[in-house]
Amino acid sequence: MSQEPTNGIPFSFFCSLLREISRVPPVKSSARNQKTFEKGPNYPAIQIFRRWFNKLNSDFSPLPKGTTAACFRLLFPEEDIRRKYDMQETRLAECLAQVFGVDSEKFRAWNAEEASGCLGQEVKIVLQRSCHTTDGFISPLTIEQVDELLYELASNSGYSHSSIHLKYPRGRRRSRQAILRQLFCPLPPFDASCLTQIILKDLRPIVYPLAETHYTASLRDYNSAAVKMITKEHAMNVWDPSGLMLKSFQARSSIDVAAGNHELPHHLKRKFEPELGIPIQIPKSEKGRRCIDALSYFLRSKRVWAETKCDGERAQIHVEVNADGSSRITIFSKSKRDSTHDRHAVHYIIRKALDLRDDYTHSGRTGRSKIKHNIILDAEMVAFNGTQVDEFWRIRRLIENTAYGIRGACKSTRVTEYQDEPVSQTSMLSDDSEARQLGLVFFDVLMLDSKSLLSKSYSERREILESLISVTPGEARLSERFPIDMNGPHPSADLRSIFAQHISTHQEGLVLKCDESRYNDYRLPWVKLKRDYIPGYGDALDLVILGASWDKKRAYELRVSPTVFTTFYVGTVQNARDRRLNPAIRPHFLVYFTVSYGLSRAHLEDLNFLVRCSNPIPCSSSIDTKKLAFTFTLFPGLQPPPSVILPTPLLAELFGAGFTKSPASRHYELRFPRIAKVHRPSERSWDECVDLETLHKIACESVGRDGTDKEIRDCVNAMWGQPASPGVKSSLTRKARIDEWEVKLAILDGEEPSVSYAPDSPTTPVKRRRTSPESLDDVLSQPLGVKTNVVGVTEGKHTLDPPKSSSQISQNRRYLPSPFSSPCKPALRDAFPLRVGETSPIRVSLAKKLKPSCMEELLDQALVWFVGRRGRCPFCASWKKMIPKGRRIHSFESLLAACGWKDGVPGVSWIQRGIIIVDGHDENGKDWVQKRLELCHKSMTSSQREERKAVWMFKCGAMRDAICVLE
Repeated sequence: MSQEPTNGIPFSFFCSLLREISRVPPVKSSARNQKTFEKGPNYPAIQIFRRWFNKLNSDFSPLPKGTTAACFRLLFPEEDIRRKYDMQETRLAECLAQVFGVDSEKFRAWNAEEASGCLGQEVKIVLQRSCHTTDGFISPLTIEQVDELLYELASNSGYSHSSIHLKYPRGRRRSRQAILRQLFCPLPPFDASCLTQIILKDLRPIVYPLAETHYTASLRDYNSAAVKMITKEHAMNVWDPSGLMLKSFQARSSIDVAAGNHELPHHLKRKFEPELGIPIQIPKSEKGRRCIDALSYFLRSKRVWAETKCDGERAQIHVEVNADGSSRITIFSKSKRDSTHDRHAVHYIIRKALDLRDDYTHSGRTGRSKIKHNIILDAEMVAFNGTQVDEFWRIRRLIENTAYGIRGACKSTRVTEYQDEPVSQTSMLSDDSEARQLGLVFFDVLMLDSKSLLSKSYSERREILESLISVTPGEARLSERFPIDMNGPHPSADLRSIFAQHISTHQEGLVLKCDESRYNDYRLPWVKLKRDYIPGYGDALDLVILGASWDKKRAYELRVSPTVFTTFYVGTVQNARDRRLNPAIRPHFLVYFTVSYGLSRAHLEDLNFLVRCSNPIPCSSSIDTKKLAFTFTLFPGLQPPPSVILPTPLLAELFGAGFTKSPASRHYELRFPRIAKVHRPSERSWDECVDLETLHKIACESVGRDGTDKEIRDCVNAMWGQPASPGVKSSLTRKARIDEWEVKLAILDGEEPSVSYAPDSPTTPVKRRRTSPESLDDVLSQPLGVKTNVVGVTEGKHTLDPPKSSSQISQNRRYLPSPFSSPCKPALRDAFPLRVGETSPIRVSLAKKLKPSCMEELLDQALVWFVGRRGRCPFCASWKKMIPKGRRIHSFESLLAACGWKDGVPGVSWIQRGIIIVDGHDENGKDWVQKRLELCHKSMTSSQREERKAVWMFKCGAMRDAICVLE
């Protein structure tokens, strides 16, 4: 029997909107080409919302005050930034089980494979079995009452807005249990399911339910565009066709403010200007996939600025200056959360930068500040190490050590830093030195003395900003920027040069802004340019997948049930060094981060099939590792743990945006990891993955840190009179990286490179890199005496480009060289003498020890032949990591032909030399070369000597020592 409320709009009436939208059937991928969804805001969900809104006005007009804000807070709970509940599925399930008096197991398994993956749906199922309400039952609770009870519930969370705590002081607060009982007990099953998801701040699984639960059907037959979800912008335009409500939201970035302004009489409605204490909507940036594409947004502009994107946390800073000179600071994060107390450590930096009085030291105002009343600034909060910006993950620990309030309390309960077999005890520690502190990089000003600057051009705002900020090295500075003349001869080349320099100094990227653009200007947007935005040019690694699970966040994006593995647990070999000494030792994997993105739906379905066919083992604390061919350790901070463990690890190619560390972790992991490809065991074995020690070296190079063993290697080099190897940030290394990236970016843009370099990218022909007269030429002339045909070889009539590889990501991967020649056991250059007759046109020279800095130049523009047994030699493996597959030759005859040693064959023009690497473990390796050499030199004439390229010969275990040189 229906039950009508006496006052207000029933909460059941709001839930009827959600019920109607949930009945819209999703569209299969195969039918997507048919115009199922009309263009523009006229899709099924918005049509239902329009009809519901008309019914609301006809039945309940005039609407009670606060109805607009309450409805939008309930319909878009993720936008309700002021209310936090500190309850996700696990805690809320326990509370609801007590409220309804049922076994908590009925709710606890909401994410089991046979469940729906939605706690609200499970609540509905349980209540439908136990409640006997009739269809059309209307709860006595009104929208206003539910909204107010949710405020009271949020007062129990320390993360809620301070105004909520003031409204419900600690002494007057009721327990969560009491509030939930008053909320849920009067509700019918569907209404209770909606309220459950509102508290969880995600209505998607209730409003847009799944049509399929089998992993193949849900991934192959549907995709994330199977339903058109209602947006807050479209809903606001239905609620207020004049568009004033939407404009207010765009200016204030607050549903409460926009809704409150809408309900005011027309003559009292405020202008859409920024207001102190209310966050301003952060502009959405476009992604630049190439330099030339990034500039295409500014074709009509005269000048574009490439602004350095610092790797930090966004901070929108609101400062109110009082008449007595004191000031009040409010800081909002990127998610519009009030993080003023979290970022307490930068308050004095803000005042110092603005020349305001420090309220804590009570030092007098300098009088230089140009701020009279208030200001709103945009900045990036970074970790400074001295005067340099440090790695992003350092910010987390600095905030925990300096924050006030709820986040500062976390430092007393922080998880002890996880320790396992260390790669390096000192360099891997996630600690903070005395020189490390939080700081700010200012890049925009949005309001000054109650006057909005949003309509002013970027150049005007930047000029004002520069006049206001006092720079202090290591504390506060302005973002660096570099001009690009769009009317100049080569604007794209200018951007490539700037971008390459940023990559060489390990910066995160660039943000492009034109002079005349306004803040949040959709016609002239900001454009981000980052290395990982370019397909195949992010940091890439071969790692192993050892576990899988269903993750709520990713599953809701994909619209799949718990039958689908959405998240995969990644690890690497931790005892690689021990296994090299004793291959009988079982591999031990450290599983310490997860990846959920990168694969298409079709490839994700293939991976799910591969995992299920491998007979995965349910993961639990009692898992018997004796039945596995390996052992493993799950990083304690990895929550939730995997659902299953794979009996045979899978090799996966992963790429990301640099490297970071998780809380309490000592090991680098890919930042924003994505899967490029997963190999079947029959294609590539897991033992080809990068081990933990090598991963650390690659990560250090990527973030701009020298490897932990560099100091030791430099000491060893000094003992033997060799120069120290160049550091990651040395001018030599930086210049090489600039040239390399300028060539890569130019080829990506389809333009001629302005510099010459021979990149390893398989998508481009190898070009000769410039060498200074005193570098390669001098070095090669010293150990060999006469040498005339290494640099500056005459170009032949025919050229042969290096073979192309199938995987761009693999070829762009960076590895550091491994073994170097031990001073305790020098290479025996006389142990492999090659004999030729006195009349032979071939000359054999004995080589001396090479300088370490010359190895890269020696391998550059060279073809390599590995000779010897086909077993796994660790030294040969180290060589192969340095040499792309496209540079390897598979026969001696091919190597000699490419170097111009064959009659009638001009050779390859871009090759400077050939290299033979002999397996030192193979006694027959030298004999192979000797026999092949005797067969070849019979057909040679001495007149060919000036045209052919030298061939260097190395023993695999002595990387710095050439056995001899064939000329």
